[in-house]
Amino acid sequence: MSDLRFTVVTVCFNAEKVIGKTIESVLEQHYAPYEYLIFDGASTDKTVDIAEGYRERFEKKGIKYAIRSEKDSGIYNAMNKGVKAATGDFISFLNAGDWYQADALWKVNRFYNEEEFDLTYGGLHYINPDGSVTIKMSKMDKFPVTSRHWNHPSMFLRREIYQKYGFDERFKAYADFHLYTKLRKVPGIKIRVIPEIITNFPADGVSTDVKMKKVLARGREKYRIYRDNGYGVIYWLESYGWEILKSVYFRMKS
Repeated sequence: MSDLRFTVVTVCFNAEKVIGKTIESVLEQHYAPYEYLIFDGASTDKTVDIAEGYRERFEKKGIKYAIRSEKDSGIYNAMNKGVKAATGDFISFLNAGDWYQADALWKVNRFYNEEEFDLTYGGLHYINPDGSVTIKMSKMDKFPVTSRHWNHPSMFLRREIYQKYGFDERFKAYADFHLYTKLRKVPGIKIRVIPEIITNFPADGVSTDVKMKKVLARGREKYRIYRDNGYGVIYWLESYGWEILKSVYFRMKS
């Protein structure tokens, strides 16, 4: 039986209100991560102080714990720093405000031992703006390939693959989806979907802005991602249609 070494990475900026919950969920995992890396974008609040307050607890559990606070050029720039610094077998991103189920890493390790993979992603609890919870399970789409059934906050990818490909920082909202659609077409990468809830994800951030200018910009970005990775023009409908439907959904849930 393999005991995977997980690197969990959190990127954050001025997240003093939520960073504690995220860190606690990593610290209290039934299956401890190998290392936990926090990349802070030079916060001006107490984010770093709060994170530093957990150092002794991580050290007592034998979990490598590192905090780096410096300016970055955006979320995917910070995430690329995390990819470069990671030393575990698999990398997962749990950004500030998100939190794992207590048995998340245990489930992924068990799933790997049933049948090995290079990339896996599971379900999540989607916390709507009104506080209600939607269960968003994952599946491996064949057509259309869509972000609707893929959840980056519950994705685990082999470190060597993350470090080879990384995030394309040209994309401001969906560089993670760009990476996923690219990896689907790389020969030899084995993808398996774990039928479990892994993460809790509050709906916020750039991908949930309902201003029409932002909605259309995300549609353009997603369509560019599809075309860059060899998907047909029919994906124009998926790109813009899903972003518009999502904005309607968030207005209803606000």
